[in-house]
Amino acid sequence: MALGRNDLRELQWDLMPLGLSSLGRLESRVMTTLDSVVRSCAHIAQEEPPVEYQLREKFLWGEDILEENSRMLLGKEPDDRYTRIMVTLDTQAAWQPQITLDLVARGMSVARINCAHDDEAVWQAMIGNVRAASGQLGKPCVISMEIPGPKVRIDRVLTSLRRARANQGDLIFLTARQKMGLPQGIPIAVSCSMPELMQQLDNGEPVIIDDGRVETVVLECRDDGVVLKATKVFKDNGVRVALEKGVNFPGSDYKIPLLSKRDEGILTFICQHADVIGCSFVRDEEDIRLLQTEINKRLEAPDTKPIIIKIETLASMRILPSILAAAAGRVPTGVMTARGDLAVEVGYARLSEYQEEIPWICEAAHVPVIWATQVVETMVKTGIPTRAEISDVTLAAKSECIMLNKGEHINDAIVFVDDILTKFEEHVYKKTAILRKLSIAGEMFGETKG
Repeated sequence: MALGRNDLRELQWDLMPLGLSSLGRLESRVMTTLDSVVRSCAHIAQEEPPVEYQLREKFLWGEDILEENSRMLLGKEPDDRYTRIMVTLDTQAAWQPQITLDLVARGMSVARINCAHDDEAVWQAMIGNVRAASGQLGKPCVISMEIPGPKVRIDRVLTSLRRARANQGDLIFLTARQKMGLPQGIPIAVSCSMPELMQQLDNGEPVIIDDGRVETVVLECRDDGVVLKATKVFKDNGVRVALEKGVNFPGSDYKIPLLSKRDEGILTFICQHADVIGCSFVRDEEDIRLLQTEINKRLEAPDTKPIIIKIETLASMRILPSILAAAAGRVPTGVMTARGDLAVEVGYARLSEYQEEIPWICEAAHVPVIWATQVVETMVKTGIPTRAEISDVTLAAKSECIMLNKGEHINDAIVFVDDILTKFEEHVYKKTAILRKLSIAGEMFGETKG
């Protein structure tokens, strides 16, 4: 981070004609790279080198640590690729063992159970099916269970319409009260379970529904809630406002306790059954300390469960190095880049910047990264990928794991992603181009394929 405070672009262009490292690939070995460049510059200037070159083993020490941390968190990497594939299990995976058998057979090496949905009986059945499939196929599969955390969701919807669809310009009433009604002239009312948020909103503040599909602003604050006006919707024919959809407040600096009473009960089950514990909406080091304390209360041996931290708020992004130091200093730790919620918080233009910076910062801390949110979503749903989704997978190949969500065509999506990752990783590792023989060059010079 100290090096990143400097603009190195001019220096990089000066180093390149000398045949030296342009410093563009040093996250896991900052000092050793700088020492090597300084020594080479001293030789060129015919001066006494102030530092020594490092042996190859020491120079690649950071990569070795990252790979070991990845194995402790995500299991052994597949034989033909570096990046693992994580899949969020559907409820049907509990009652149909063939589903998990197919997923593991096609390349799923991490099974994710989102505990914001279903219950312990369903989770237990999912776990049993994953363990059985892994044993039957001889393929290891890590089970990651995610605590819901303080994500605000719609828990009730009331409407005078045939279907609760929001169009641009529509009014929506947002409340946290148990008893809700439709104010005059407002066709849709929704409630969430966090009344303290209603008191922190002011006129003009943005409120985002369903991961950005409905953008609204606070038009009026009332005693029993706030009136929202839809300023932008994802589809021309409107967006359905439904239960369990997320609600974000990017203009509010609110602090919600990391774990609810329900989360604490879920955590007890997770500590007993999961290989890895995931947590949503971690905001700072205090949240990390709380999470680790609560986990250790439920373990016979403290600090033995790896954790995955979802980065989905601007607050957590701004202090990511401190969060990593607090977490990874105690247990194997991974970071999931939750691009949906993060995009709502920072906007899509900034997301393109942050989704690159998070892996760089994490690599400097030797922390594995999970690339998440809407990866090949079109293919998972329809069986046909878009060109943009193919490019997204190649970006994800720089991470240690890529997460796919449930859908009708998930099996085909795993095979598709596995094929792209296998091919792409022959050309690139992280930000380093790997100079494999070019097939086109061989054909140009009349060489036979080999």
